Amino acid sequence: MSPAILVAISVSLCENVFVYRKLSEIMSTKSIESTLLNRDFVTALARGLDVIGAFGSLTPEMTLSELAHVTGLNAATVRRSLITLEQLGFVRRNHRQFVLAPKVLTLGASYFASMNLKEVAQYHLVELVERFHDASSLTVLDGFEVIYVAHVPSDQRVRHGRSAGSRLPAHATSTGLVLMANSSQEHRAQMLKQRLPQYTSQTPVTPIELKNRFEQILVDDYAIARDTIEYGSMSLAVPVRDEDGRVIAAVNCTTATALTTPKKLLKTRLVPLQETARKIGLMLARFPALAHSVVAH
Repeated sequence: MSPAILVAISVSLCENVFVYRKLSEIMSTKSIESTLLNRDFVTALARGLDVIGAFGSLTPEMTLSELAHVTGLNAATVRRSLITLEQLGFVRRNHRQFVLAPKVLTLGASYFASMNLKEVAQYHLVELVERFHDASSLTVLDGFEVIYVAHVPSDQRVRHGRSAGSRLPAHATSTGLVLMANSSQEHRAQMLKQRLPQYTSQTPVTPIELKNRFEQILVDDYAIARDTIEYGSMSLAVPVRDEDGRVIAAVNCTTATALTTPKKLLKTRLVPLQETARKIGLMLARFPALAHSVVAH
């Protein structure tokens, strides 16, 4: 197995919390309130997922009171969840601080294993990287964010810092713009009502900017994002469709703005990237569970 593949399929503890964040979002406090009429709904499980999802790169260790504040749960509920998670080996205690234990990775790894992500995308992303020396990623839409479900880093010294499990705002990324443009009208309308963060002067944040971008993407069937998430970064993304023509993911290649121009990026990468997306889409027919897992918006 090549070093590129080994690097790409390695998943950090904090980054893989996205699996639990996804679940905890589904079963968040508001969701729980609207689901209480369902007698089969296990509130204690939802609370435990909320606690797991509270940990992240900015909050790797927290006290009980800090966890209660972040989750919005009362201290007694958080305490019971922590005791249970600690006994099961998913959380460890460091004096008054709590931290996720490596066992959490087993749950995240189950998603990657069951969805056959390596078989579906990894090989094709590696081909792109070896050909153009860009970073390449496969992402799916989760609300107004994209989740990197597969990633192969560039072999050049460029700043990207992505890996499987990373999350980024959809409006500031090439794959996110592609996925949002192809999402439902209702979902796009919801985004336009949001107060979106502006990371650089090139980040599209106003409703008119985003509407124009979405309309153009639907015409072009690709998106270029230059300096939208960070200065010095440029990426080209195209949609990945399943056998029914639904856009279920997006694939991109990312490079440094100093190494190319948008015109050259289109000329050299668009067709190979579209071919990669087509191959990944065909592979989905072999693994329909993945398509069912990511189609939502």
